[in-house]
Amino acid sequence: MNNRRSYCFICIVLCVLCLNISFAVTIYVPSDQPTIQAGIDAAQDGDTVLVADGTYKGEGNVNIDFMGKEITIKSANGANTTIVDCQSTPETRGFIFQNQETNKAVLEGFTIRNGIHDFGGGIHIYDASPTINNCVISDNEATGKLLRTDGGGGIYLYNSDAIILDCIISNNNGTGILIAGDWDKDGIVLRETRAEPSILNSKILDNDGKGVFCTNFVSPLINQCIVSQNTDTGIEYNHHARTETPITNCTITRNMDGGIAVHEVSALEIKNSIITFNEAKDGGGIYCSPTSVLYAYNCIIAENTATREGGGITVDSTRGSAEIVNCTITRNIAHERGGAVSAFVEFGGLEINNSIVWGNNSFGTHDELSAISIFGRTVIKSCVIRHGLDGIGREPDDWFVYENNIDEDPLFIDPENGDFRLMENSPAAAMGANAIFSDGNPLTVTAKGKRISKWAEFKRR
Repeated sequence: MNNRRSYCFICIVLCVLCLNISFAVTIYVPSDQPTIQAGIDAAQDGDTVLVADGTYKGEGNVNIDFMGKEITIKSANGANTTIVDCQSTPETRGFIFQNQETNKAVLEGFTIRNGIHDFGGGIHIYDASPTINNCVISDNEATGKLLRTDGGGGIYLYNSDAIILDCIISNNNGTGILIAGDWDKDGIVLRETRAEPSILNSKILDNDGKGVFCTNFVSPLINQCIVSQNTDTGIEYNHHARTETPITNCTITRNMDGGIAVHEVSALEIKNSIITFNEAKDGGGIYCSPTSVLYAYNCIIAENTATREGGGITVDSTRGSAEIVNCTITRNIAHERGGAVSAFVEFGGLEINNSIVWGNNSFGTHDELSAISIFGRTVIKSCVIRHGLDGIGREPDDWFVYENNIDEDPLFIDPENGDFRLMENSPAAAMGANAIFSDGNPLTVTAKGKRISKWAEFKRR
């Protein structure tokens, strides 16, 4: 009798457990559910909503809310054939994440276009951390205004550890009016967060405004990205943005208000990156403002232009500092001074080590003799410097260390076409003064910056 009761009890427990087990299912749109939102509403954690090819518009297919669910919304055949079209309707965007979604909330393989909203014309992420994978976010507008953080025409992130992977964010703007430099026109805005979002292997192109704008205690990881042809700064850090994570393996090119700008930031590290063909008033390639600290390692900074100072780099950092190691700074132009580097480091310092500074120009002096213009504590060691000490403009009373540097042509293989490898007999080869990726492969810029890639392993000819 007791055995029978025990057996019945076990059977009841097993039945209850089976009832509580939910198996992941795939919900098909539009065959199972008529709209993408209806598919989400019907889904449970772990499910996949698979969306067929087509252009999706109107109610249920715009302002799509993940509702806090850990689900995957995926197109059947990728972003080229699956489009969420907001039709330029005011207060309409593609997707919303606002219910503490985690990285297990995945959006994959959509084009999101023609959205208009205050913050995040394409995608709005607020206190959530989804994964956005293989999406195209283009031709969206952000109309919001809040100090320097206006916009987010493509994507807006607030307090987010989101992952943006293999995406294209292009042709977005803040207000729909193409005004270069207006703070409300950013391709991506990371605002007022204490978070670490990741932007990986993505292209941020042709936005009306900045490419990426980071402010207020965010520390984004930006890796293997191309940031190009934005009408303002390529990547800007502002107002105490944390920078524990670096910019790595990126190409930042042809932006209209500088490649990278750093304002009131504790420290920014740039590694293994190419910064080329950017233009700005000061710091065509990189601008570092007061109280900020800059570290640049293994980078090529080439063919940038400043209408005033610092064609390659400006360090206007009275209490900050900059450290430049194993970089090639070449063919940059400043219309006033510091064709390569202009630095004002009264209470900080500038160090340039194992680097090549060659072929830069300063129109203010009608020659290259002001390739480096400095004020304050400076250390330059083991570098190739065009014109040597004569190429450095400085105050005679500055604390200045100049050791083991040479003034000899580094013998780039083909600088006219952006090949900054060193010839076999280069005087710089023995000094290690060349831009090299961490895996040992040098950086190269080809076809005047239009294509940028790593070399194969360098073998002496």
